[in-house]
Amino acid sequence: MKYFSFNSIIIIAIFCALSFNAFGQFQANMLFTLSNIQKEFKVFSDENRYRYDFNEDGQEGVVIVLNETEEVFILMPQQKLAIKTVSTSKMAMGNDPVKLYEYQVGQGGTEKVIGHVEVNGYDCIKKELYGENNQLLYTMWHSEEYGFPIKIVSHIDVAGTTEMELKDIKSWTPDEASFKIPDGYTIMDQKTMMPEH
Repeated sequence: MKYFSFNSIIIIAIFCALSFNAFGQFQANMLFTLSNIQKEFKVFSDENRYRYDFNEDGQEGVVIVLNETEEVFILMPQQKLAIKTVSTSKMAMGNDPVKLYEYQVGQGGTEKVIGHVEVNGYDCIKKELYGENNQLLYTMWHSEEYGFPIKIVSHIDVAGTTEMELKDIKSWTPDEASFKIPDGYTIMDQKTMMPEH
C-alpha cells in the first residue's frame, strides 16, 4: 500500500478561511513551494474546520482539521483509508501549515506585528515569528477578513524556498459531507495504527 510522502506535503506545514457572506467560509487555491518545488492544493474552510485536497504523483489525499475537537483526519481515497490523529501530533502538523505555525507560537515563539500589507489583493497584517536567539522562523500575512493566513514564508529551509500562498479566494457554502469520513473507509488511529471499530 502506498502512503504519502508527508514530508513533501507539508511544511505545507509551515504555512496555510471565508466567504464574502459568512466569516470563516471560503475556498481557495493554495500554492505550496517546498525547497523550490511548487505544488497546488485546494483549501475549503468553514470557520472552525477546514480541509486541504491535493494530488501528489497521482495519489489523491485530503486533510480534514476539526478545531473544536482537535481531531485531524488524513484521507487516502484510493485506498479508502483515513488516519485519525490530533492537531498537535507531528503527522498533523506535517500536513497543516496553520497548526504548525500555531504550535511554534505555543512553544514560546515571539510574534511581531510589522503592519498592514496587501497580498494578492487582500488586506493583511504582516507578522514575523521569532524563536530562540531571536532567530526569524516565519513571516506571515494574515487576513482579518478571512480569519486565515494568505501567505506564510519559512526562513528555516536551508534547501531553498518554502512558502504557502492562497490565491483565487471564492465564496463557498459548506456542506457536512466535506468534513465527514465517507462510508466504506477504514479509520486507523495514528497512535496504534489499528482500525477503529
